[in-house]
Amino acid sequence: MAKVQGPLFSLEARGKVADSVVFFPWKGRHVVRQWLKPTNPQSTLQGYVRAALKAIARWIKKVAIPSNIYEYATAACPAGLNWNAWLMQGYLNLNQVGGVFNTASFEAIIDEYNNSLHSDTDYVLKDLFESKASALGLEDFAMNYGYTSNISKGMQLYFGAKACYEQGIHTAGPYTKDPVSWNSDDLETFYSDHLAS
Repeated sequence: MAKVQGPLFSLEARGKVADSVVFFPWKGRHVVRQWLKPTNPQSTLQGYVRAALKAIARWIKKVAIPSNIYEYATAACPAGLNWNAWLMQGYLNLNQVGGVFNTASFEAIIDEYNNSLHSDTDYVLKDLFESKASALGLEDFAMNYGYTSNISKGMQLYFGAKACYEQGIHTAGPYTKDPVSWNSDDLETFYSDHLAS
């Protein structure tokens, strides 16, 4: 219901009338426009994009300021971009084909994490990613639409490693090779680079 006030014979209205028009102040003026029903279609593609954004954002929150990753990213980041947005951009670029988010690309990175990580007789790198992600405080999550499978804490850390590699945050250490070919020493360096320096 619209609320109408009229001090000194000037009328002001706020709110909606039925589901047809909305009255509101904007930049000191009283305006009216057609009411539009808010939409959130929760499509499959939207669910995939939100899962990717949530996963990389949760990883970025675990990068201490200051830390080596923070220092490397701020030094390598182009002027005008925030280090965290730049790293997120690097990860999202891996999920795109022709500038459009591609669910197959997202699933390929997940498949790479689940099935292709280096292993030898002493360890399985996926287990080390899970362990280091736990130490950083990352937690598993799942979306209820789009990509509905569990995105483990280790997978989120792996996405962060892919972002660092994709953006080339440093010219030494593990950041010069794709995380799919990392060994335990590379992962230990990556983990340590998250911690406050």
